[in-house]
Amino acid sequence: MIVFGVGAIAIQRADFGSYGFTLRNWRYDLSVAVMCIIMAAGFIPSLIYPPIVGNKPVNALFEVAANLLTLGFVATKKNPIKSEGVKPGLIISSLTPFIIIINATNTGVDLGLISSTIIFMFFFTGLGEEILFRGYLQTRLNEVFGRPWKFKDVSFGPGLLISSALFGVLHLFNPFNPFMGSYDLDPWWAISSSFAGLLFGFIREKTGTVLSASLAHGLVDIGQVIPLLL
Repeated sequence: MIVFGVGAIAIQRADFGSYGFTLRNWRYDLSVAVMCIIMAAGFIPSLIYPPIVGNKPVNALFEVAANLLTLGFVATKKNPIKSEGVKPGLIISSLTPFIIIINATNTGVDLGLISSTIIFMFFFTGLGEEILFRGYLQTRLNEVFGRPWKFKDVSFGPGLLISSALFGVLHLFNPFNPFMGSYDLDPWWAISSSFAGLLFGFIREKTGTVLSASLAHGLVDIGQVIPLLL
């Protein structure tokens, strides 16, 4: 997805900055991304009460609620005019993957599995999907439809909704693998992913970059998957 997204922008010879490739306010981007760990809480009920693990509608409901709650928190976060110093909380949060690795080492968990999962979540899932959907696709749709609406002083348009819906459609096919004889679709995964796309797309509009959405995406995926491996 990184290749598709970056390649599409490069072919057009467009300004990468206009597609969200900028670090001009990285401290704020990081602080917004860290807030999205709240979203991972939507996965906690199934960890606390295992019998609902297989109940896809219930799990989707918790995840959708967590997405909307997080979007509400993100929407109210003010963007400082000047970059502030790096706060201890941000440093600790950004070191979360390394803390997980150290903990895995001490508990005898497969360190290679944990490390490879974190790398995959950040670079291939988080960064890759955000570059394609929020960096390229959402930006192109904004150029076509504009951003006529506002929520908490954040301008957005149909591009946010369309890219979020397409993001959900992508995840609809997650269980689909004809090479393994699986032709299943997962509509509940598609629904929860659409709302996740709504959150990440809103972050893209609020911060003007794909950095924050990519970090948020990676942190959320780590928060949901790593506990299952420990």
